[in-house]
Amino acid sequence: MNGALRLGRFAGVDVIADVSVFALAALFGSAVFIRLQAAVPNESVEFTGLVAVAAGIGVVACVFVHEASHVMLALREGLAVREIRLYLFGGYSVIHGVPSARTELLVAVAGPIASVGLGVVILVGPLLLGTQSVIGIAMWALGSVSIAIGVFNLLPGFPLDGGRIVRSMLVSSGRDRLRATRVVILTGRLVGWSSVVIGASLLLSRQMPGLFWVVGGWYLSTSGMSAGRREVLSVVFDGRTVADVMRPIRSAVPGDSTISSLIELYGVGPRLRSLPVELSGRVVGVIGQDEIDSIAPSRWPSVRARALMTAIGPGDIVEAEAPLETLLFRRAGLSGRAVAVRDGVVVGVIDGDALGPDLAY
Repeated sequence: MNGALRLGRFAGVDVIADVSVFALAALFGSAVFIRLQAAVPNESVEFTGLVAVAAGIGVVACVFVHEASHVMLALREGLAVREIRLYLFGGYSVIHGVPSARTELLVAVAGPIASVGLGVVILVGPLLLGTQSVIGIAMWALGSVSIAIGVFNLLPGFPLDGGRIVRSMLVSSGRDRLRATRVVILTGRLVGWSSVVIGASLLLSRQMPGLFWVVGGWYLSTSGMSAGRREVLSVVFDGRTVADVMRPIRSAVPGDSTISSLIELYGVGPRLRSLPVELSGRVVGVIGQDEIDSIAPSRWPSVRARALMTAIGPGDIVEAEAPLETLLFRRAGLSGRAVAVRDGVVVGVIDGDALGPDLAY
C-alpha cells in the first residue's frame, strides 16, 4: 500500500487512507479557518484554528460515512467488499462481483442518501448555536459540504454513484449491461465537459462557484474514462477466473539462465514471450522481449536472466483460481504482468498476450 495508511476495519472491511486525503482535510480546514477569521475576527486564533482542524477531520469523516453506507448495503445484499479507500477527491469502495440491477441501485443510492442525511443533521447545529458563532459557522460549512458530496455523486457518470444508478435503470429496462455501461461512460464525459464549460463561463463573469464546476467537471471527464474502462472489464470478467485466461507455463525459468538459452528454449520465432524468473525457489521477476530488446544480441550469451528481468512483488502473484476481476484491484507493478500460481507452484503468466487486445489491463 504505497502512499497509503490503513486506518482500521469497518464491518470486516479494511479502511485505507491515501496520503492525498490529508490534503483534502488541510484544504477544507484552511478554508474554514479563513472564513472564521473574517466572520469572527475577535475570537482567538488558537480556538478558531482548533475548530478548523476539527472541520478538516470532519470532512474526511463525511466521506467515510458516504462510503460506509455503500459497504453496509453491499454486505447486506451478499456482495464481497474488499476495502474502503479515501483520497483527495472523496473515496470509493472496492466491491467484487457484478450485482443485479436492483442490488446495484440500492448500493449506489445509499451513499448520496447518507451524505445528504448527515448534512441535514449537521446543519441543525448552527440553528441551535447560532449561524455567526465559531462552531456554528464551521458546522454550517461541514453540513453544506456533506450535502454537496451527496448531490455531486448523483451526476450520471463513472466513478460517481449516479453512473451506477443510471446503469441499473438501463439494465432493468432490458438493456445489455455492457452496452449500458458504455452509455454511462459517454454520458459522464458529456456531463463532465459541459460542467467545465459552465464553470469557465462563471469564472469569466467573476463568479467563484465556477471553480467548483470546473474542478468537478474535469474530474468527472478524466477519471470517468479509467473508471468506465474498469467497469467494462468487470462485466467482461464476471464469472471467469485467472486460470481461464492465463498463458500456461510448466515452471519458472532459473535466474542464472543466459538470454541465449532462454530464446533457444522458449522463444516463439524471433520473440520471447513473458516468463517468470526464479531465484532460490522464489519467483522474483519476469522477463520477455521488452527486457531483451534493451541489450545488443552480441551480449545474449553472457547476460543472465536475473540481471535483465523486471522485478515483481507479492501483488504481482495471483492465485490461478481467483476471480479474474481480482486483476482490476491489485496494485500492478512495473512489469505490467502477473504470475499465476496454484498451491504455491507457478502455472501461468498474465500479460497482453494472455488477455488479448480487448482485455489487456
